[in-house]
Amino acid sequence: MSEPVVSRPPVPWLAGGLLLGAVQVLAVALAQPLGVSTQFVTVNAKVLETVAPGYVEDHTLVGKPSARRFGYPFWLVVGIPVGAAAAALATRRRRRIDVPAFWEVNHGPSRARRFLTTFLAGIVILLGARLAHGCTCGQMASGWAQLALAALPFTIGLFGAGMAVAFIAFRRAPRIEN
Repeated sequence: MSEPVVSRPPVPWLAGGLLLGAVQVLAVALAQPLGVSTQFVTVNAKVLETVAPGYVEDHTLVGKPSARRFGYPFWLVVGIPVGAAAAALATRRRRRIDVPAFWEVNHGPSRARRFLTTFLAGIVILLGARLAHGCTCGQMASGWAQLALAALPFTIGLFGAGMAVAFIAFRRAPRIEN
């Protein structure tokens, strides 16, 4: 018989936060502020460069040579899901949950509806990041690492909007049976 899989406890929130903050400060000091939304423009520019080179040359955003260069931020985007998967495997805490209890209670059991809503929300977030010329990673996390004054109202607005959306989208809590 095989041994049961025992999950390891997660890193305590304070240690994880301090470690994340140290990595962010180190990244800003060694290279540049972190940000991931620009990498979607970079990938689009590389694809367009192959498919429609004339369009790329005439376009103000993707026509810049810097917009078509893969740098360390591109590998950060690749590393986010790879690192999350590695952490889940290392701690043995990965669980597949297609429809979390909070979603099911508030919006029903449909997996397709949840995935479609999540996909569309991701598009809206990315569009907002591009319209703002930066994403939450660049505005908040890198802003705090640089002690930028603009990080304070942005962080307050970000968390305030997140709490308002969560309050609207998840009014009911699931019942937990003992």
